Amino acid sequence: MKLLSTIMALLLALGLQGQQLSTSSKKAKKYFESATTAYHQQDNQQAVEELEKALRADAQFVEALLLMADIYGEMKQDSMQVVALERALALDSDQSAKINYVLGNTCYRMGKYQRALEAFQAFLSEESTDHPFYAKASEKIPLCRFALDMRAQAIEMDAVNLGDKVNSEYNDYWPSLTVDGKTMVFTRLMPPQGASAASRHYQEDFYLSHLKEGEWQEAKPMTTINTRNNEGAQSISADGKLLFFTACTRNDGYGSCDIYYSRNHGGSWSVPQNAGEPVSSGAWESQPSITANGEYLYFASNRKGGKGGMDIWRCRLNGFSPTGRPRWSEAENLGDSINTSGNETSPFIHADGKTLYFASDTHLGLGGSDIFYATFDGDSVWQKPENLGYPINTNKDEQGLIVNAAGEYAYFSSDRPGSAGLDIYQFVLPPNIRPTAVSYVQGLVYDSFSHQPLCAQIELIDVDANRVVSTTESCWEKGEFLMCLPLGKTYAFNVSKPGYLFHSENFALKQVRQVSDPILLDIPLQAIEIGNVTVLRNIFFETGKYTLLSQSKAELNQLAAFLINNPKVKIEIGGHTDSVGGEKMNQELSENRAKAVYNYLLENGVDGSRLTYQGYGFSEPVGSNETEEGRAQNRRTEFKIVAKE
Repeated sequence: MKLLSTIMALLLALGLQGQQLSTSSKKAKKYFESATTAYHQQDNQQAVEELEKALRADAQFVEALLLMADIYGEMKQDSMQVVALERALALDSDQSAKINYVLGNTCYRMGKYQRALEAFQAFLSEESTDHPFYAKASEKIPLCRFALDMRAQAIEMDAVNLGDKVNSEYNDYWPSLTVDGKTMVFTRLMPPQGASAASRHYQEDFYLSHLKEGEWQEAKPMTTINTRNNEGAQSISADGKLLFFTACTRNDGYGSCDIYYSRNHGGSWSVPQNAGEPVSSGAWESQPSITANGEYLYFASNRKGGKGGMDIWRCRLNGFSPTGRPRWSEAENLGDSINTSGNETSPFIHADGKTLYFASDTHLGLGGSDIFYATFDGDSVWQKPENLGYPINTNKDEQGLIVNAAGEYAYFSSDRPGSAGLDIYQFVLPPNIRPTAVSYVQGLVYDSFSHQPLCAQIELIDVDANRVVSTTESCWEKGEFLMCLPLGKTYAFNVSKPGYLFHSENFALKQVRQVSDPILLDIPLQAIEIGNVTVLRNIFFETGKYTLLSQSKAELNQLAAFLINNPKVKIEIGGHTDSVGGEKMNQELSENRAKAVYNYLLENGVDGSRLTYQGYGFSEPVGSNETEEGRAQNRRTEFKIVAKE
């Protein structure tokens, strides 16, 4: 430790200049001089052996104990350093204040928080406020107390090794998951292909494993992406079609380490390319995390404009160019709530899009880097980060934790007993630090007549806030799409493509829905032809009335936009009811509801000559009026193409 080296430099200078040492033993002095010579020659092992001889000659030789503690500190043998310091402290030396300061730092680093607290308090009681280490010792007092509180409130954490089909004899770490939890990509540090296990040259490559019937299958190398160089710290998209990762010192790099990407088409991964500016820069970028909706890429960087050290940044991904290059908005620093003057790294943005897990060596923790989580409040403010607690965090460095879409399981790497180097583990995440659970909708968009797959725009809208929360396309391949659905809200789901009627769905996710029970949809889009009909599943009225609810605005605005974008189209708005109540009442209700939609469109810029409305009562059911599900299907608003110039 350099702080103790500063103390010892003074002691050694005094000793070498013939100043009085605490021992009168000539043997002890001789061995001490031999130890100092070995120490200056950087032969620490020989120095320790000479000091042991000196202490056998005089067990009260405090300078020998201090030099021994200093050497053990440089050798990172903390437990041996503490033994030497405690022995020195027991001698009632005039160096006790300095010894307590170093002892406090070493015990804190080891996770011996109570002893560290006592040592720092002893130092402060012996020294004045103008001492150069007084402020630092004062800062450690609340850190020790916080760590002790975390220990006292320890959570249950039964970490389960993912097994030998994922983990190997080498270091396996940095897991990432698709939203369905069935595909895992991780980093493995191993000798290059063809090299022996004893090779001193190791490199990072990606491996992929699939979950089948509750068991992870044999991990396979991602040969298209892996090279003779290092690839690591990756993030796979929710649908498994896009991979961002870190690579360093490549010919197409902007700085020391950059972020790269690869896309999966038809089961094959493309040759990786640099993500480009402003994600990559002349600084160090690493540890990307792509949001489940594909809207933002989070990453760590030490670029200029940050708060100090490594900061967490994000860039909006505005789709891809015709040549397949990502389009980015300007890089955005996550601000003072997340970033500090120290280092914030390993961001993981959960599939709910608002819960961030990251590592920090500066936010209040247990020593080293701890893992924290923070939630995004609204559009621009991160809440104060919370420490995940003990034993998720310890006195060691923690980073690289991810959480599955359901928010139930966390995954991380550890070299705990039973591991072969670093292995990947999972554990049940305590309820108080879980994100919002997420399910997903997966499906296929195709032409209703030809059944050919279509590339369409897909929007997920929070109907209560009338806000688009996610967008995607069915353009990857074969008209397929996957979109995350955070639970606890009601969403409008709209699929649109020029030349076609838009398709509408409603997802009421107030109830619990498991990720293992996703919504699967086949969506046939109808061409804009006379007679074709779309059901507006997100038009809501007060029960038994025709007053439009505010949650209808998203769908109504979608219909207005459709008519504005297709100025030659004329439509009829049709209102339908179930059979509960009399025929006359339902006929009037259906007509008034259709008229309410008609009036909204007029008020929002649609020419009335293009609109008609009609109430059908319960004369055209699409489901059985004998069941609640059927009656719900029958209560609907539709629009039908009646003319096309």
